[in-house]
Amino acid sequence: MLSKLLAGTVLLCAMPVLAQKQQVSEARTGSVIGTLTCADTNAPARFAVVTLERVPAEKDEAVKAAPPPKDGEFSMNATATTDLEGHFVLDKVPAGMYFVIGILSGYMGPFAHFDHDDVMAMSEATRKEMLQRIPVVHVEAGQTAQVELRLEHASELSGTVLYDDGSPAIHLRVRLLRKTKTGELASMDGIVIPGFGAQVETDDRGRFRFIGIPPGEYAISAAMRLEKTAFAGLLGGKGLSIDVWGDSGGEVKVYSGSKFRMKEAKTTKVGEGEQIGGLDITIPLAGLHRVQGTLTAKHDGHPLSHGRVSLLFDDDETEAQSTEIDREGNFEFPYVPEGRYRLRASDAEDVELIQKHEFNSNFTEEKPLKKYGQAEMPLLVQGDVSGLELATPDLTETKASPQ
Repeated sequence: MLSKLLAGTVLLCAMPVLAQKQQVSEARTGSVIGTLTCADTNAPARFAVVTLERVPAEKDEAVKAAPPPKDGEFSMNATATTDLEGHFVLDKVPAGMYFVIGILSGYMGPFAHFDHDDVMAMSEATRKEMLQRIPVVHVEAGQTAQVELRLEHASELSGTVLYDDGSPAIHLRVRLLRKTKTGELASMDGIVIPGFGAQVETDDRGRFRFIGIPPGEYAISAAMRLEKTAFAGLLGGKGLSIDVWGDSGGEVKVYSGSKFRMKEAKTTKVGEGEQIGGLDITIPLAGLHRVQGTLTAKHDGHPLSHGRVSLLFDDDETEAQSTEIDREGNFEFPYVPEGRYRLRASDAEDVELIQKHEFNSNFTEEKPLKKYGQAEMPLLVQGDVSGLELATPDLTETKASPQ
């Protein structure tokens, strides 16, 4: 009882101090009000998101240790949503200089003009260019700043993915690839650009559409997943059995221009506000072949129960596909275009399979017994290929072999 009384006394004593700190903190804040308009329609940008991002310090100041936030101030950004008239209000914004960022689907974000790597590095030249291109607001303590912002309609790319028999490729993952400064194509997965997505899925007619993309030069890829999954049983009965086999998360990709290699993909240049269609892909099923084989131990020929087999292009050894072997050592690539390849085995090992039942589900756990070294072999695909044997050496043999 005494401890509770003491805790209550401490809390009551602390409340005036906390209230005083809050008043001091609010005295160092201001407000931002404004309106967002769509430049192409002159209509209000309704239900758009407005964010204030602090302008980074100059380079010579940025290297110094950042001071800790003052009482009542947080490092989070101020964010609001516009109403039906495009108006927004942001209260209690800490004093400082901010970029004003408007986000609305289909409209160009403020960072669209900048290379992602440049923004992350934030050189002084990039900082100065951002100050010229992105609206800035100065927030002063006890004052209200006003902002008028117009959103420009962004670029978009669209197309269709079909199989060579004319049927639509439904529910395929389509990714956007952007040409870098070095001239190579790179995935935009993981690059966060407000209002923009670098990955979509085809609809019931095989159509896809990327909206809000920054200006640049692009290619696309459509992916057919290799993983197979089966469910059996009923919850509440004898348990749910889950079986997953084939490649774990792997894909067969076809690139714009209906090419199977990224370096051969057809690219398209997109300017500000451009709407470009006709980026169609045809998946040539007639030119795809099945490759099957078994991963074995070299010393006695027994099939291994765990490992991964990769299919590499022969000329530059870039990966075309990869898959995990099944429990009998078998591997399969169901969709391989004609060409010269190399098969490479990795993570090969013998494992013991332990059956378990937990939480009304049956599953198999693998206990490693023996590991094996890497192995590879050349492969020419001109039709279906079966009966391959990829033999992996013991690790001791691998270590003893000459470099």
